[in-house]
Amino acid sequence: MSNSWNQPDTNTGAPPNQGPVKKGGGLLSSYRQQQSPPLEPQSPALGPDPLAGRTLQRPAPGSGAPAQFSPIPSNPRNPSSQFLPTRSQQQQPPQAPSPQSFAPASPQQQGRGFDMMRFVKQVSGKMSAMGRNRYTQPEPPMALYHPQRPQGMLPTIQDQPKGNTPWKRSLSTRVAYRMRRRRDRWQREQFGIGKIAGIAAIILATIGLMGSSLGGLYSYNYYQKESTQVSGIANMANPQTTRIYDRNNQLIAESYDQSTGSKGRLTPVSYKDIPEILQQAQVAIEDRTFWENAGVDPQGILRSAVTRSGGGSTITQQVIKNLTGNDQVDYTRKLVEATLALGMTQQYPKWKILEMYFNSVPYGAQDLGIESAVQHYFGLQPTCDKKTFKCTPAISKLSLNSKGKEDPLLGLARASLLAAIPNNPTLFDPSINEDTFKAALGRQKDVLNNMLDMGTVTVGGKPLNNDMIQQAEKLTASWKFKPYTPVKKAPHFVDWVTNQAVQMLGHGDNQLGARLFLTGGFNIRTTLDMTLQKYVESASKYFITQPSYQKFGSFAGTFARLNKDLGVNDSAVVVINAKNGEVLAMNGSVDYNKPSENKEVAGPVNVTTSTRQPGSTFKPIVYATTFQMGWNPGIILPDINSYFPNGGSSGIKNDDTYHPTDYGGKANNIAGMQATIRQSLENSFNIPAVKAITYAGLNNVVNNARMMGITGIDAEVKARENDPDIRCKGLYTCEGVSMVLGTAGITPLEMTSAYQTFANDGVHIPYTSILDVWDNYGHNLLHQDTSKIKGTRVFSSQVNYMLTSVLTDEPSRAREFPGDHDLSFYDMEGNSCGQSPPYPSCTNYQVAAKTGTTENFVDNWAIGYTPKIAVGVWSGNANSKPMNDGVVGITGAAPIWHAVMEYASGRSCAAINASMQAQISCPKDVYNQTAVGLKGPTTFEKPSGVSISCNLSPVDGLAGSGQCDWVIDGQSPTVKGVTPPKDTDNHGGGGKRRRPGGFNDMLLPTKEDVPLVP
Repeated sequence: MSNSWNQPDTNTGAPPNQGPVKKGGGLLSSYRQQQSPPLEPQSPALGPDPLAGRTLQRPAPGSGAPAQFSPIPSNPRNPSSQFLPTRSQQQQPPQAPSPQSFAPASPQQQGRGFDMMRFVKQVSGKMSAMGRNRYTQPEPPMALYHPQRPQGMLPTIQDQPKGNTPWKRSLSTRVAYRMRRRRDRWQREQFGIGKIAGIAAIILATIGLMGSSLGGLYSYNYYQKESTQVSGIANMANPQTTRIYDRNNQLIAESYDQSTGSKGRLTPVSYKDIPEILQQAQVAIEDRTFWENAGVDPQGILRSAVTRSGGGSTITQQVIKNLTGNDQVDYTRKLVEATLALGMTQQYPKWKILEMYFNSVPYGAQDLGIESAVQHYFGLQPTCDKKTFKCTPAISKLSLNSKGKEDPLLGLARASLLAAIPNNPTLFDPSINEDTFKAALGRQKDVLNNMLDMGTVTVGGKPLNNDMIQQAEKLTASWKFKPYTPVKKAPHFVDWVTNQAVQMLGHGDNQLGARLFLTGGFNIRTTLDMTLQKYVESASKYFITQPSYQKFGSFAGTFARLNKDLGVNDSAVVVINAKNGEVLAMNGSVDYNKPSENKEVAGPVNVTTSTRQPGSTFKPIVYATTFQMGWNPGIILPDINSYFPNGGSSGIKNDDTYHPTDYGGKANNIAGMQATIRQSLENSFNIPAVKAITYAGLNNVVNNARMMGITGIDAEVKARENDPDIRCKGLYTCEGVSMVLGTAGITPLEMTSAYQTFANDGVHIPYTSILDVWDNYGHNLLHQDTSKIKGTRVFSSQVNYMLTSVLTDEPSRAREFPGDHDLSFYDMEGNSCGQSPPYPSCTNYQVAAKTGTTENFVDNWAIGYTPKIAVGVWSGNANSKPMNDGVVGITGAAPIWHAVMEYASGRSCAAINASMQAQISCPKDVYNQTAVGLKGPTTFEKPSGVSISCNLSPVDGLAGSGQCDWVIDGQSPTVKGVTPPKDTDNHGGGGKRRRPGGFNDMLLPTKEDVPLVP
């Protein structure tokens, strides 16, 4: 969690211009080794020092003392030590040394380790001395006597030997000498057994000496070989927990490796953040001589080797075991651990070893490392800066109470309980059951007693006493612990983000990406707003499962359950920021954890990313394309029986022609009724829509859909081309003009993203879900500034505004949904929009919307937007089971859409419940739409270049008079249209009239003219 857990303090005194240290994934990332004192110059006579790291002490001239090696002093309690802090220095690691390497010294350097080479040298010197005393030079043979001359007298000529005559012993002397040699030989033959024994003893001693020397050499070589692994082991990357946050840094999910052999969740922390009381407790129970020993406890190793039961390991040995993952209990492992522990003690200071311990030892069944443990057991959470993600880890708050004040007794109780767990993480995990809790309390008593024996000083500066121990035990016994359950809020969104992260990390290799995601320790900040997400989940579940007031259909005026009364069991919602494409909320089904037995509820399947037929919600894309090609909302498209050749020859009626119908199985062919595009779109007429896509061209429509972020059409065409039962080729034969009715499979996420284009003045910005990615050391690996994302213009501002003017026209859809205002902000206006009929359009809070229902009542939609946000809702059954007859968009999806849209736009949950006669559960946190980036205008701004034209014929929409609508400047019809008879210039009479002003300058027929359609 800490971004500097493996680094010394920033005020390190490192050399200037040294640059940042590259971090790794291991427990020693960026740790700079300390430089040993330089060796004294070596004497050529003595040769190089075979034990690197020792100072060669040469004897003084004439002293006769042999050369010896003296260890470099490194008392761990000496403040001047280069490696180990004093007790007062335990909370702060020493200043960072220069990044120079040094050869590891022998074990003797750090305390009580056995120096085999030194022993061999000393023994070898003594044996040599013994040999010299025993085997002295023999006495010289008998010689002629020469009297001594007075001092100073020189020899005379007579004293010099004459010629080359050699000196010769007398005969008697030679005989005596031979006799003495014979006596000696005879004595050796008589006493040969003793001599042989002496010689044998000497030989055995020599062999022993050689064996000791070779054993010492082998031991030294073994140590040198094994100690070279220390750096590699210490830098091993422990699997770290990846966390996912919402946009406000609220934790919504955490993922870690749960495969066989995994020890749990891990977030590394820095030594300086670990409270001293916890250090004292852990050392007291696990390794009382930790600060003084050389990394091993010989008695513990011997006991373990004899009993083969484990135990006796020092903290340093436990670090080696945890990092290597070797849990085998035998003398071989202990020998390796001891050797590596000696090497680790020489290479790293004690505070660093203790830091590695706290970051690698299990503190429970699923808690690896101390940070995960305090979050699990005590509910402590890190504090992170929202912009830089610099975090203060939870462990630093160990002694703080709920008010943030220091509580020594609380710190003692927590520390002693935590220190008890590593001895047996499963047996002493207090959260598993009552038995493990009692076992943990018993082990805690041992910890406290050991701390008392060692004279521990508590957080308050007072020595620990029996009264404190009793209070700590009583306090701990009153606590309640729950087993760890993985955090996973907004589960559909989390799964979606996880898949994206896996793909990014693996570069197409999902197995590699998944492994990196589960072990890499990433902190992912997403676009989700958790408060809005909670409301979306509550609203979806409420309207599907609870009685709600029905405004339309067979249950109009009553309360009914959609799942029991209308056959609608599931729903999915997605909310997107219209200005930057950020996904603010996503709910893939009404219940992630409990899918129904017949799969009517998707459960963990995310429907927002699953393909469904969008129905009439696809029509706005088609009509916007026709506006690009010169049409306007006032164009007349007769809603009469029509036959489309569908690629065949025109004018020939055959079985291959396409003959669409409106809702009810027939055309709205009413005498004197001519439907404009505005009326056809708002009331979901099918036949005019097919005429529109025929005019615009299927390829042009699909090209616009692609630029709006829809990829499902191409995927479906490709799938059909590869299906031997369909045997189609290309867009026209695989989809055809029926695609305008929403027959192609498209995900709700892509459909909502397409509507974002309409909300953003015709500019499409792809949806996004990830804002930042950090590692556990505070490095920002990815940052996305969504305010700087450049979108793609799909429609001009004028074209986009004309389309929006239709979708915001509440009165125009009154023919389809009389008396229902779920597709507008009628209630937010304070009922100032007028009364039925006709309905003046709302002017303070404008919202565009379109519903859709697919064939046989399988899919039910409501999608809409404001100038700031786009919301899409799908309702139905996950298994495509048809809903009850008569269930259309305004019944299933619209109420959910209305509630979510108003809440996202800033209306309170209580106000929404009151206006909708609902009881949606309200989030505890206050939703801040400004922080989400949704503060801004509540109405659509009219661009230049588009204006109202009343020179339109109400018969055909060409040049004439009697009808008004929005037209792009310079594109008013020039061909004169049909003029209606004078007695029907008001569009056939019958009480019809034209409403002027705003978005709704259009002819408004009465509701009797056209039957209701989906």
